[in-house]
Amino acid sequence: MRKFAVIAAFAILTTFPTASYAWWDSGHMRVAAIAYEQLSAQAKAEASRLLKLNPKYGEWAAAVPAKPDGTPGDVDRYVFIRAAVWADDIKTYKEYRDASGNDTATSPDASRNIGYADALIHDYWHYKDIPFSTDGSTWPRQDPVNAETQIRLFTEALPVSAGKTDDIRSYDLSWLLHLVGDVHQPLHSTAYFNKALSKKWRDEGKTDVGDRGGNEIMVVPADGKAVKLHFYWDGMFGGYSTPMGAIADNRTDNIPAPSDAFAKEADPAQWLEESHDLALQFVYSAPVALDPTQPVQLTREYETNARKVGEAQISLAGHRLANLLNDAFK
Repeated sequence: MRKFAVIAAFAILTTFPTASYAWWDSGHMRVAAIAYEQLSAQAKAEASRLLKLNPKYGEWAAAVPAKPDGTPGDVDRYVFIRAAVWADDIKTYKEYRDASGNDTATSPDASRNIGYADALIHDYWHYKDIPFSTDGSTWPRQDPVNAETQIRLFTEALPVSAGKTDDIRSYDLSWLLHLVGDVHQPLHSTAYFNKALSKKWRDEGKTDVGDRGGNEIMVVPADGKAVKLHFYWDGMFGGYSTPMGAIADNRTDNIPAPSDAFAKEADPAQWLEESHDLALQFVYSAPVALDPTQPVQLTREYETNARKVGEAQISLAGHRLANLLNDAFK
C-alpha cells in the first residue's frame, strides 16, 4: 500500500508543468511557504513567538520587504519561511565550525537537545542513509543518530506540556522547519553500497559509507556540466532564494496538494521509507550507472521524472510539516 501511495502521488504531477529547477534554499523555503498557509491561527502565533528567539530573528525581520502598496510586509510569514534554511546556514558560521571538531553521530553530544547553546553543526541530523546494494555487498552499522531520531526528539519537545524551555522549543522548531524538508529529498534517505565503492574506501583506509547518498556518482544533466548525483537532486529548484521568491514559485508552479490521508502520515520513519522507495524507483533508475568511476548523461525522461518527483515531495513535505506543527501547538 505504501509504495502504491508513493507512485500515485508522483502520478498526480505528470499532468502539471514543473519548473526546471529541490532542496537548497529555494526548496526548503517552498516547503515552509506551503506549510505556513496550512497552519492554524494558534500555530502561526506560537511559531512566530518562538522564532523571535532565534539569534538571526532581527536580521530576518529587518529584511522583510514592504507590500506593493507601501504598507509593512508580513514579518511572521517571512521569518517562518526564512528560518527553514537556518540549519544549513549555521554550516557557514565560524562559531559553529570552530565547535564541531568532534561532531559525529557517535559522539556523546550527538543527540543532545539543549537549545541555542548548542554550537555544533550536527550534519548527520540532515539524513538517514537506508542502505541498499545490487551486487550482494554488505554495509557497516548505520549511524545511531540521524534525521529520524531528531525529528522524533524535536517533535516531542515542541508542545508546552513537554516542559521544555522556550529557548529549546525555538531551536527545535527551527530545526524541524528544515529537517521535514530534508527527509522528503530521496537522497537524504539512501546510501548505495557496491564492491567498487567498498574497495575505494578500504584503499583510503576509511569506513565504508557507500555512495554517501549519491555523492560518489557523477551525472551530466542537460546543461552539460558533470555534477554529483546528490548535487543534482539537492539543486533541482535552484540555489539561493528569498521567502517572497519561494511564495511566488509555489503560486507559479501550482503544485497539487497531496491527499489528506497521505499528508496526515506522521511517522518520520515512514517518510524516510517513502523517500527511499522513490530513490530506488527514480533516482537510481536508468541511465544512472551504479558505478562511481564514470559520469553518465541524464536523459530527458530521467530529468522530467526527477522534477515531477521533486515537486510532489515539496508539496507533501509542506503539508506534513503543517500537520506536525498544528498538532504540537494546539
